[in-house]
This record gives sequence, C-alpha cells and structure tokens, in this order.
Amino acid sequence: MPTAQAFVHNGNWDDETDGNQAMKFMANYTRNYVDNRDFMKAEAKIFDKWHTKDFIFQKSDGTRTSGADDTTKALQEVYAIFSGGHKHRPTSLACWDEDGGYTMFGHAKVYVGFNGHGKSITDDDGDKWNAVMEGGFRFWYVTDESGVDGIKIKETRIYADPMPAIGYALQNGILSPKDLGLA
Repeated sequence: MPTAQAFVHNGNWDDETDGNQAMKFMANYTRNYVDNRDFMKAEAKIFDKWHTKDFIFQKSDGTRTSGADDTTKALQEVYAIFSGGHKHRPTSLACWDEDGGYTMFGHAKVYVGFNGHGKSITDDDGDKWNAVMEGGFRFWYVTDESGVDGIKIKETRIYADPMPAIGYALQNGILSPKDLGLA
C-alpha cells in the first residue's frame, strides 16, 4: 500500500501550523474570509483571491456548487442564520502533498451565535456563543501565485452535524418546524 508523508497537528492554529504553507494559508482563509464573513460581500475579486475559477463547494447535505456566484450563495445560505457570527477552531488535521497541491482533512468545532439571545458556551479565546457544532472538513489546495500565500482552494467538502445549532434555533424561536419543511 503506497503511503505519503503528512503534516499532522492537534489543536488550534499556531506557530506549528504557520510552518506549513498550506495550513498557514488555511488559517488566514478561515479567519479572514470565512469567520470574518467576507463571503457575505459577494464580490468576485474577494472570492477569486482565495479560490480557483473551477472551485467546488460541497455542503453537509451533499449539495455541490461551483464558481463564484453559486458558491457565494451557498456559503451565505449555510452561515446567514448565525446573526451573532461564527468561528471555526480546528482540533486536529492532517495535510499532505497531492497532485501538485495539498489535501487536508481535519476536524473542527464551529461556534455559532444568534443576536439577541444569551450566550452560555465559551470558546478557548473566551468568546461567548449559543451553540457549538462538530464537523469534518476536506480541502484540496493548489499552488497559484495569484492566490493568497501562493495558494488557492480548489475544493471544499463539509461533513458537519448542524443539529446543535438547529436545536438551539428551534428551542428559541429563531426557526420553526415549518422553516425546516416539517409542518
């Protein structure tokens, strides 16, 4: 069975992850594009600096989109409900060279907030949230000098359990069963 060397890390972004080109890019992307909600601006120039033109995005339900417009809409659909923001914090990851780029598979906690609701969950930075979800994520990166840190993302796949956030939203009247097609 063929094997490959991998960069393996447990914990949040830190100096160790900054020592790996792809993970340094990913920390930057997570903080400045996803958690900072730059995708809500729906500007092609912002999208293009992080993603390839043929970028593919797969949501937890298996829905796949590609290209700037459709992917931006899909990201907005996934994260728009979290009016109080969201934050991804990796807990473990493995990254390896593959096909002229890198592949990373990781696990993260995704903290989410809803404006106007008391927050009882505290992350490692001391920030307060309404719910935390666990998820697996797979990313395929390619080297591209026009990208941030010389990298762009070619594909993202999300394998996350949204039930903690959905449960909180249902219990607190943010969503109704009708919103979920259940009534």
